[in-house]
Amino acid sequence: MNPTATITRFADAIAGRDWEALAALLAPDFSARLVHTGERFDRDGFVAFNRGYPGPWTFTREEIVAGDSTGVLRARVDSGRATYYVASFMTLDDTGTIADLVEVWTDAVGTDGEPGRDHHGVDYVEIGVPDLVAAKAFYGAALGWEFTDYGPGYAGIRAPSGRGEIGGLNPARPPGSGGPLVLLWSGDLDATAEAVRAAGGTVTDGPYEFPGGRRFHFTDPGGTELGVWGS
Repeated sequence: MNPTATITRFADAIAGRDWEALAALLAPDFSARLVHTGERFDRDGFVAFNRGYPGPWTFTREEIVAGDSTGVLRARVDSGRATYYVASFMTLDDTGTIADLVEVWTDAVGTDGEPGRDHHGVDYVEIGVPDLVAAKAFYGAALGWEFTDYGPGYAGIRAPSGRGEIGGLNPARPPGSGGPLVLLWSGDLDATAEAVRAAGGTVTDGPYEFPGGRRFHFTDPGGTELGVWGS
């Protein structure tokens, strides 16, 4: 079997969730390395990693470039509102099975090129601070964080990748034992608010508009507060 055919079957096995077929394409001493996380897998571990990948998701083969015993698969994984792109570099052994695999994944991206977001996924963490200037100085020095200023009353925490934000410093939210506020993303904010109420939660604030969109806060039946935002 030539490398192009083997890599095509590899991609089709993942897309079809055919884990037996995937395992059959991997050599007994197969080794995989994920560059973006540093994880390493043997044959059984790699099959388990793909089988357990959180869903729903779809895997689409986009391009294969192969030589005599090596090849590259370019593919994408669509999961909710987010899309991931992956390049898989493979080496085949003398029997035609895959002996070595190196994968490089992108961060999640949306259809507009912005960071992708999963409906009701954890999207943002807001830290209450008593002094915004002092907090920025501390987190910048201690952790190397960089910020986007939204006037004197808020600072967004830039993602390490440079694309988007992962959280914010909010002096209007007093720090306390409750810890940071976790914010979820919703593709339909009003429907989420109704679902929270119907499930026994309490919407404590909003939905209201802010410069980035709309959001509301709620408490679950145990009293834990979370926030949800959307466009």
